[in-house]
Amino acid sequence: MRIFTSAMGQIDNVGDTVLRRAFLDALRGAGELQVFVGGRADSYLSGLGLHDEDRVYRTSAEWRREIARSTLREASVYAFNAGEMELQRAYALRYLRIAPHLALNRLRGGHAVHAGFGVRQKSGWRFPVAATLRLCDLVSWRDAYSRGTMGLGRIAPDWAFATGAADADLLASTPDRPLLAVSVRYNGRRPADAWLEALRGLADSRGLDIVAVSQIERDGPLAEELAAKVGGTALVWDSPDHFAQEQKLRGIYQRSLLVVSDRLHAAVIGLTEGALPLVIADAGPSKAARTLDAVGIKGTTIGWTLPDPAALERRANDVVSRREPILRHVVEARAALHELTGSIRKLTA
Repeated sequence: MRIFTSAMGQIDNVGDTVLRRAFLDALRGAGELQVFVGGRADSYLSGLGLHDEDRVYRTSAEWRREIARSTLREASVYAFNAGEMELQRAYALRYLRIAPHLALNRLRGGHAVHAGFGVRQKSGWRFPVAATLRLCDLVSWRDAYSRGTMGLGRIAPDWAFATGAADADLLASTPDRPLLAVSVRYNGRRPADAWLEALRGLADSRGLDIVAVSQIERDGPLAEELAAKVGGTALVWDSPDHFAQEQKLRGIYQRSLLVVSDRLHAAVIGLTEGALPLVIADAGPSKAARTLDAVGIKGTTIGWTLPDPAALERRANDVVSRREPILRHVVEARAALHELTGSIRKLTA
């Protein structure tokens, strides 16, 4: 049975290719992958881990034509592109347009999978999207907020948890790591001087060197600015190659005690290499905090406004004291993803 899925993501976002690579690996065991990548460059595709036997589609016309042919001739699997869901009009209309294909494919004995999504913000457009999702065999969300918003499906970890160090190596990894990694979004809130002083104080108290990393290429200038302000170094993109940047990031995370970030996949990828998260968030639970909470990793959030200069260090000390149980939650998340992968593969068994 052929499996149709899109692997489109941001062209400069390592997290987008990491989670999609894990999702493609889960799907590949269920059938022959038909992957839409549009006009994405080879530098983006490097992070997807595509196999020689995967069929890649470069144009929307070819992609839509092949899906239409499949609907008329055979049972297949349609797997929605994992990642963040924006409940807006254009997004909802895309779901409604695919609904007739899902219905006819289901009559032919085919299946549909919608796994590994997070809802950015609730809106009325959730209703047509949810109606389409009722045609799916399997629906999963990466946090409780998303599941509650949509009213159907199950909760399962973000696909990026499936990547990184082996379970045994992760649990055996030493807490004696010399780095403190920082990843801050270019279009978010800029750290105040007092916050940066607290970060510098945390690094000094634990004898850590600060490395400001660029999870997304656009974060690069801010990473360099932060590194200069706190006396650290910066790791930014020196080429558009996703896999190369991912390997550099993982090299930093493997030597980091903590990853301080307002980016979801900086926290998740860091965890898969044994670096503990400090999630920066404004009021209310952030996307990153919700996703970690769903796998049992709680109490890792720190605000942009600190109640006192020592607040960041206290939160860090608490997180470090819970190192072993936090990393065990990563192993448990992988087991949950293994079970989810098995459920997908049973559809075509």
